[in-house]
Amino acid sequence: RHTTMIVGPTGGGKSVVMKTLQKAQGELGLPTKLYVLNAKAQTVNELYGVLDPATREWADGMLSNIFRDVNKPLPPGKDERRYIVFDTDVDAVWVENMNSVMDDNKLLTLPNGERIRVADHCKLLFEVGNLIYASPATVSRCGIVYVDPKNLGIEPYIWKWLNERPDKTQATNLKPLLAKMAQKTISYVVEGLLPSGEYIPKPATSVACTELNYAMQLCAMLESILTEEKGINDTTQLECIVVFCIMWSVGGALLESARPPFD
Repeated sequence: RHTTMIVGPTGGGKSVVMKTLQKAQGELGLPTKLYVLNAKAQTVNELYGVLDPATREWADGMLSNIFRDVNKPLPPGKDERRYIVFDTDVDAVWVENMNSVMDDNKLLTLPNGERIRVADHCKLLFEVGNLIYASPATVSRCGIVYVDPKNLGIEPYIWKWLNERPDKTQATNLKPLLAKMAQKTISYVVEGLLPSGEYIPKPATSVACTELNYAMQLCAMLESILTEEKGINDTTQLECIVVFCIMWSVGGALLESARPPFD
């Protein structure tokens, strides 16, 4: 397939998957370029181009311009991959014009009658949160990869943050504390999962956040308190700071009524 949709909520690692693919292909001697655009940041006319009905003057659109450049033949002896990445919602307003590109015709037909064929070195990637507004005609033409944030979890982010800490002793002391508290408290706020394994109604929050959002907030807050100058390595002190940071990062979005149970 020359069109693939990478689907999944924020924080699942969709962008990282694409960048890893890009780097891996580069290491294997196949340079890969990503052309990322948000299709809904402009009108459909600005995206595909528009033909003035009175003057017959053609104004090129953003996608038509990128599409034309990307699908130019490669120089002799050069091999590379070019991926056009649509980092945006998929809905019928703009994506229906892409149906002829996604199927076996591989043709983008512009309003001025110009046709651009998808070259073998070019592929289309869609990075989307969900397919609520996508029509069956669109979905049936694509390969779909679902990236579940649960597969990634928060541990890789916290490990990475700990590994980058300048004070290695402090990082070693922080690791068991975060392992003990971070996942349990975040699971409670995001899903209503108690440490006992029971589920309760999800606590009310002022703004919806993902598990990774809370982990990032927690690490950012710890970083602002645990500066290098302070040099705090005492386990008891660190535990107090971790509890304080969890209260105001993970518990920060909870409504007043949901705070006592979390406490």
